[in-house]
Amino acid sequence: MMESIRFKDYLKDYLEYNNISNKDFANRIGITPKHLIEILSGDTDISLNIAENISIVTDIPLDYILKIEQDYKVEKRIEFYLLKNNIRITDYLNKFDYKDLEKMEYIKYTDKNDKQEILKDILKFLRVCTPEKIYELETNNIYFKSNNDKQELLMMWLEKCYRESLKQRVGEYNKENINTLVDYIIECAKKEIFDENQLVEVFNKNGIYLVIQQDLPKSKIRGAFKVNKDVPAIYLTLKHKRIADIYFALLHELAHCKSDFNKAKANSLISTDTENDEIEKKADSQAYNWMVDNNYYDSIKNNANYNIENEKMYPKSFVVYRLALDKKISYSSKKYQKYNQILNIG
Repeated sequence: MMESIRFKDYLKDYLEYNNISNKDFANRIGITPKHLIEILSGDTDISLNIAENISIVTDIPLDYILKIEQDYKVEKRIEFYLLKNNIRITDYLNKFDYKDLEKMEYIKYTDKNDKQEILKDILKFLRVCTPEKIYELETNNIYFKSNNDKQELLMMWLEKCYRESLKQRVGEYNKENINTLVDYIIECAKKEIFDENQLVEVFNKNGIYLVIQQDLPKSKIRGAFKVNKDVPAIYLTLKHKRIADIYFALLHELAHCKSDFNKAKANSLISTDTENDEIEKKADSQAYNWMVDNNYYDSIKNNANYNIENEKMYPKSFVVYRLALDKKISYSSKKYQKYNQILNIG
């Protein structure tokens, strides 16, 4: 790792080049020669007031002085973290799949050939000042249980979704809007329609942020529900491409909106492909019931005379989805393949 540069290194060169004594310069910026020596030796940080005075006296932009000092402090925090955890910077960056971040337009790196700069860009993207803070955010603000997912990828995806949600404008939200959205989803599924832009528009109109954002490779994230300043937000990955699977993921997050709104004010509720938590199971159950009413489903799942061709009440894709889930039909069956079709999305 390259040695971090401080503004005091530039200041030394400035004084030498301009043939200015420490005593003269200290007097001009309003400090003692001893204080200046402490700054030049790196024993004392440059305060905002002294930085302002240096800028006035030298005509060096204040922003430049502060940025150099800020970068140094961030770099030292990174260095401390890596040493403490006995990990090389390349190995740590690989936890974020940092090469994919730029390919997928999560981040535009300041200097993609400088790994220290890349890590600083990642910290800035996540809006944290040290690597430790990444995991404090994960611990404090995320309701997430999975032994198979990577926390770093989860945090990057959540932040990307949050940033995308800021581009949306939403109407007023109330609980009744959930029924409106469920009905809308059912109608779309009946028509075998999946229109991402239209979905976002309808959700926004009903007071909910909806962000559909491709997840990073190696992640098992399916979706998330959270509340941003009393406004519910649903994030989806489109990990699955079949129409019923996609709408199930969306209905699952709507179920969280219905039952876990207050919990989501303090925690992001993350859905994965390997979940078995009771809260997630409850959301699954609600989503299944919305897809095909349980009473109706119970009347057809063991009915040998049931003909899906005559189904009018519920989307055929939803029916075969539940039948396959209960092993009444196989996922490889012609019926499942025909009615729960793969969409050309993502």
